[in-house]
Amino acid sequence: MFTLWEVVQEDIPAWGKPGRAEKLREFARAEPILAGALASMVSKVVSLDWQITGGRNRVRRYHEVLSEAEDGAGWSFLLDRWTQDYLNTDLGGVVELARDGRNGPVVALYNLDSARLTLTGNADVPLRYVPHLTQKPIPLYPGDFSRAVDMPSPDERYFSLGFCAVSRALKVARVLLALYNYEEEQLRDLPPKGVVAITGMTMPEVQEAFKLYEARRKSKEQTTFKGVLWLAAQANPMQPIDVKITPFSTLPDHFDKEQAITLYVFTLSLDFGVDVREFWPASQAGATKAEAEIQHQKALGKGFGRLVSGIERAINWDVLPDGLEFAFDQKDAQDDLLRAQIHEKVIVNVRKLWEPNPLTGAGLIDTDEARRMLVEAEAVPAWLATGQDVTLHSTEDLESEVAKAANDRLAAIVEKAMLEPGEDLVAINSRGEMITIWSSRFYSSPRAIPAPGWPGVKEAPADRPLTTGYEPLPGYP
Repeated sequence: MFTLWEVVQEDIPAWGKPGRAEKLREFARAEPILAGALASMVSKVVSLDWQITGGRNRVRRYHEVLSEAEDGAGWSFLLDRWTQDYLNTDLGGVVELARDGRNGPVVALYNLDSARLTLTGNADVPLRYVPHLTQKPIPLYPGDFSRAVDMPSPDERYFSLGFCAVSRALKVARVLLALYNYEEEQLRDLPPKGVVAITGMTMPEVQEAFKLYEARRKSKEQTTFKGVLWLAAQANPMQPIDVKITPFSTLPDHFDKEQAITLYVFTLSLDFGVDVREFWPASQAGATKAEAEIQHQKALGKGFGRLVSGIERAINWDVLPDGLEFAFDQKDAQDDLLRAQIHEKVIVNVRKLWEPNPLTGAGLIDTDEARRMLVEAEAVPAWLATGQDVTLHSTEDLESEVAKAANDRLAAIVEKAMLEPGEDLVAINSRGEMITIWSSRFYSSPRAIPAPGWPGVKEAPADRPLTTGYEPLPGYP
């Protein structure tokens, strides 16, 4: 009986050898838990929301480039295939950058099959692509592609070839696949692979018995329950018929399948760099909710965090022009709640250090030191750490200083975005929802925010409150 198990158990080429990518893909499809781990990781990345921040006109243009990737198949379709290659091939995920002219802007994105790519070691032509249909090699120059790779090798002989998650899990997954193979053989209606010793019958008599068995089974149309194989011989009646089967493979003594699978899932989570609960509902008995939250937070900075940051960097450096920023939204309600609780504890502790001692009239730290500690713990915005002494005489002075610091920070963001005249600073997410961060037509604080190349902006009235809305500037629509 020819099975898929026999196909995938062929030798997989060694790391760095041709043909390994196709074999890794076949192997991952054959092992159910490994396939589920891949699907879980890919689905988690594809389901992330994202946004582009920058000037309104260019944000709209490049939002369309990402949303219409793969000739309209969409961002999710591109990211799904890109992530699969990142996790399942050592070369990593590679995206082709279609440009408007040789050095023009990126206008379309396409995923390239990593199994058809080869690292050349030539800095001028780093990759060579051989399509399956034409078999004609196509050189890829540095500006033609963007690559995300897991664990690139420092060995210069391999030209930064990676070591993907499936490669890391290959050895332990083979053991579990052998267990599946053994169980399948036990469930078949044929004897297992091994050595058979029959006494009391000659070989022609055994062959004749099997022919009679097959004929009766077909005549009765028995496909599921195939009846009994009768053995009869005309040999010495003093030597009874005896059949002994010695299988080639058996399970070790005291083998515990449940424990073996549990340890396998733990190893998979280590190889993929995520919390074991991503792949298996109950990782261990007695695990607390707090421990689960801690493991979840740690996992965000391992394999999953590396994958997400690699994709973000590829988009920001290779696809988007200067002034635009792409980012995934990895925050959820549970993360926000946990972060708020941590910040609350930090603020309480810093306040205790700042509060004056009844005997000395002074605290262990002053106000500026308290601010810097809160900023370093990311419990308050960075602009609260002014870095210089400011004398305040009233609440109005405090509001003025805070507004000035906030506007300075916003001005830096506006300058970094390199807006064109008349263009607003906006953020647009994967659903096409746009949020205006800063507009050339409005001001929202007593101090105008300058931007390079813009005409003069009129100062807001000094007696105007900070929260009364927006007012159009003269000369702007």
